[in-house]
Amino acid sequence: MKNSEEFIKNLGELIAIESVEGKAEKDAPFGAEVKHALTWFLNLAERFGFKTVNYDNYAGEIIYGNGQEIGIIGHLDVVPVGTGWNFPPFSLSEKNGYLIGRGVGDDKGAMLMTLYALKELKDSGAPCYKKFRFFVGCNEESGWRDAAYLKTKTTIPEYGFSPDGNFPVSYAEKGFYYVNINLPPFKNFSAITGGTVINAVCARAEITPKGDFDKSLLEKHGLSFEDGKIVSVGVSAHGSKPELGKNALLPLFEFLKDSGEKVDTVIDYLFRDKWGISKMQNEQGYITFSPNLAKPLLSGGTQILCDCRIPAPFTVRTINEKLSEAPLDITVIDHDHPPVMIDKDGKFVQTLLKAYNAITGKNEKPVSMGGSTFARVFKKGCAFGPEFDGENYHMHEADERVKKDLFINSYEIYKKAIFDLAALKENI
Repeated sequence: MKNSEEFIKNLGELIAIESVEGKAEKDAPFGAEVKHALTWFLNLAERFGFKTVNYDNYAGEIIYGNGQEIGIIGHLDVVPVGTGWNFPPFSLSEKNGYLIGRGVGDDKGAMLMTLYALKELKDSGAPCYKKFRFFVGCNEESGWRDAAYLKTKTTIPEYGFSPDGNFPVSYAEKGFYYVNINLPPFKNFSAITGGTVINAVCARAEITPKGDFDKSLLEKHGLSFEDGKIVSVGVSAHGSKPELGKNALLPLFEFLKDSGEKVDTVIDYLFRDKWGISKMQNEQGYITFSPNLAKPLLSGGTQILCDCRIPAPFTVRTINEKLSEAPLDITVIDHDHPPVMIDKDGKFVQTLLKAYNAITGKNEKPVSMGGSTFARVFKKGCAFGPEFDGENYHMHEADERVKKDLFINSYEIYKKAIFDLAALKENI
């Protein structure tokens, strides 16, 4: 990587911006810090000599080249910090060969790598037969309102990739749905509060007793009693891979069951998969269902929001048929993220794949993935890195991290892919 010291300095500056979605302000639809991150990134691109566009601080665009349009899209917003950090989340740390900080893997690190790779292409003077349109998102983690706004302000290229997934290259993505479950009030306890975002496994949940309770049940279920609240602590993980985490809601519900609350059905369906959702799978993978967020309702009950991922050719109708089997108040919320798939043998996918194989010396094939990435903004989009198979970047978790040598490999892959796409005289 050219200018690696400068790159690390810039990465540190970008990580230091606390770009979690905040209260909307004038000219800052996702909060002042998200606007700060976007402005910082576009200013850097301008210093590199690129033309930029700011779409009213909903999103940005960086433009280079002429010819068939190739889109790139990622995001600068990050999920909330949560708990359990051993390093300052908004400061770039380096230890034992790892770069650590919120956003280093998802998605600030890859966004900066992509910008530097485009800069190398521009500075090289190599022929460029494609027009790269690099979109900078600001609301990927909590609603995709940036992508929706972009589509009202500009056209979107047919082909594109997002540096916000897995290597080697993902040709298909599961559909992403929210499942809302409303529970009635508990008899002897308040409503449950737990989780930070719907697409991360709940790492902490708590409930307040209305009176005396059997304290021996705390030890049985691994709970604690803090400031008048019963607390459950788990391990977070990305919502698309709930098996990598430990959901803090389950021990709390098991405690409530032992305390005489009627939650057997909740445990059986939401946590024990009584409806058999996890057994439904195909070439793209299996359906996942993860109850990640708990909030009090005005009625005194508890709202449970679940992350559900569905591979094609399954559809939302498939999951609706399953969910209807449970005697619970359930609503499926469709955010227009259906399952997607593009030609894995086509020129676009294969150009990205060959770049990966050339740099790594491997001979991998295109894969499908469970995450719902910004790649679906494009009609024919792919998720392309930065996460390598078998590596855990702790995205959406405490101490988010990336091995420094893998960081360098990712950059070289992006650079080769961008140079190779630019060199294609024919349309994809």
